[in-house]
Amino acid sequence: MSRYTMYRKALEKLGLKQLDVYRYKDKDVIRTLRVQDGRIFMVELPKHREEMNIEEFINYIRSKTSK
Repeated sequence: MSRYTMYRKALEKLGLKQLDVYRYKDKDVIRTLRVQDGRIFMVELPKHREEMNIEEFINYIRSKTSK
């Protein structure tokens, strides 16, 4: 299993589909699609995904996409 698969699976559990991941020097930006209504979200993470544990990642994504 790829090291990033667990993050993609976590997004799927939240009802999101990962479209793109933009990697920058100090952070990642994830473009997701909310399957329920087709809304697109650009979530700018405070650091790279692999520097966050899964719970921290899920909570951060949930807080940015629950609007």
